[in-house]
Amino acid sequence: MNNDGGASAQTQLRPRIAVSYAQDSASHPAWFSETLADLARRAVAGLDAAGANAVVINSASGHVFTAKDYDGVLILGGGDVDPARYGGNTDEPTVHCVDTAADETEIDLVIGAVENGRPVLGICRGLQLVNVAFAGSLTEDLGPESRHKIHQERPPMATHPVAIGRGTLLAGALGPGETMVRSGHHQAVRRLGDRLRVVAAAPDGVVEAVELARRDEGWLLAVQWHPEAEGTPDGQLEALLGAFVTACRERTEPPGLA
Repeated sequence: MNNDGGASAQTQLRPRIAVSYAQDSASHPAWFSETLADLARRAVAGLDAAGANAVVINSASGHVFTAKDYDGVLILGGGDVDPARYGGNTDEPTVHCVDTAADETEIDLVIGAVENGRPVLGICRGLQLVNVAFAGSLTEDLGPESRHKIHQERPPMATHPVAIGRGTLLAGALGPGETMVRSGHHQAVRRLGDRLRVVAAAPDGVVEAVELARRDEGWLLAVQWHPEAEGTPDGQLEALLGAFVTACRERTEPPGLA
């Protein structure tokens, strides 16, 4: 009997992935919501091309979402995490677009995913949210000279290099060494969260990617930049989403097909 049918069925599995961002937060100006929606569309299209079924969820809705209902969780960009969640300065004037419902929803999704063996990918706010979920803290503002954001009204993405460490999930997707990225953030990791390790950094020392320190605890990768942004180097989004979807698909393999 030919076993190719089983292998074919395995390759055709399309993992169901939760794609989370605050779609209609009252704290977001219209232009910001439109930007987030555009980035989300690019991410969803990338997941579809990588062989996954994306389920976009509105983290600002107040609904309860359970990580166990999905094969993986993608946390997209958005507003600042509430400084009260990490003992930060709640009076920092640059903190903006805070949505506490979105914070709570996405922290629950991240922790639930890790506890139940679901892969997690974080983008921009997604990295900061992951860090806070694991009891880390953030620098509330990198300052007006930061290369990580163009400081103007409705800013475009900035471009800068990051250095990727060897032997990491990120290096497995993009290769080790320097790569160029597109970013737009004014906050960054201050105190690294428990169980995490830094796997990429910018020349100024800003943390650009984190993973779980122990591989046996699960598949988790979060990047501080926007691989789904226009102008990102060719193939970068595809490589990151491809690695993520593969991890989600492996979780969905039925018995006997592994």
